[in-house]
Formats: sequence, C-alpha cells, structure tokens
Amino acid sequence: MTEKNDLLIRLATPEDSEGVLRIYEPFVADSAVTFTSSIPTAAEIAQQIRSTEAQFPYLVCTKGDEVIGYAYANTVRPREAYRWNAELSIYLDDRFHRLGIATALYTALLQILRSQGYVNLYAVITLPNDPSIALHRHFGFKEIGVHEKTGYKLGEWRDVVWMHYRIEGAADPQTHGLPTPLAELRKNEIETALGMATALLRGV
Repeated sequence: MTEKNDLLIRLATPEDSEGVLRIYEPFVADSAVTFTSSIPTAAEIAQQIRSTEAQFPYLVCTKGDEVIGYAYANTVRPREAYRWNAELSIYLDDRFHRLGIATALYTALLQILRSQGYVNLYAVITLPNDPSIALHRHFGFKEIGVHEKTGYKLGEWRDVVWMHYRIEGAADPQTHGLPTPLAELRKNEIETALGMATALLRGV
C-alpha cells in the first residue's frame, strides 16, 4: 500500500528528466497513446521541461524522490489567434493507478492555467482510452470531434478524439491581454494550486 504522505505535486525540474523518461518510454515503444515513435533521451526531456516552463506549467507527482506521474500544457497551434489556448498531456506510472494522482495533477494544472489567463483547453486522445476520457469528462471536457484513422502506429490506423474545456470566467483578452507566462506568474498562485492538489492527493 502506498503511503500517501510521501506523495507530492510540484513543478518539474530538468533533474526529473530520467523519471519522466522512465514513465514515457513504454508509451512510446508499446502503445499508441502517444504518436511519438522514437524514444527521446533524458537530455531532450530536460530541455522540454525547460522550454515548457518558460510559458506553461509542467508538473510532476513524486513519491519520495521517485517521479510517478506528470502532466503539462503546451501550445495547440502556432498562429497568434490561438495564444489563449493550451493542449494538455498526462502520463502515470502503471504501478500507481487508482490513487487519485491524475485528478490531483489536473486540479493543479487547470488552476494554474486559469490564473495565467488561458481560455480554451484541449486534450487529444488516441482511441480507445476510456480512463483518459473519463478523467477529462470529470473536469468538464466535452468531445468535439473524432479524427478517424489519422495516425498509423504499431501496424494500425488510429482514431483520435479531441476534447475541449472552456474556462468559466476566463480573462477577457481585450481587458487582460495575453496569458501570463508561468515564469512571471506570482509564486503564491502557483504554490496555492500545488498545495491544494497535494492536500487532495493525501486526503487532508
């Protein structure tokens, strides 16, 4: 049984790259959850964390010193009109399902994105993936379309569903301008979101 007091939700650092890679590698090699086919290096993951956190949250769940799950946001499309949108990704260590880790990670991720001023959040999910769809529905995401046979991996054409969540009461771009980069967001807003998620995870 996992001791939940050992669990923590925090911002990722480049030093987490080996732990993130350990989780991600089997998804690349053995599944169509990600359409990536080449396993990245730890150095590439470290650079991804650095570049992501200049603008977006990249979160890890740790048990002691071990990374057991992670979630992050990133750009949906590069055009300027899409700058208020973000695409979300989440991966868990297979040994730590059903502990509320995904819920805790998304609780923090969505709260930080709200504080930054993002409006539209998207998830792109290879089918079938009932647990991921259920997680996103729990947070209010709705299916908005299926791209049929859009990705070819492991010898099969794969369907992908797009899910969307619009943040209620999101900042008005005309009034508030562009989303605040993560590096410029007030530390107490980040710490509050992480603390709330960790407390949820520990059942405090």
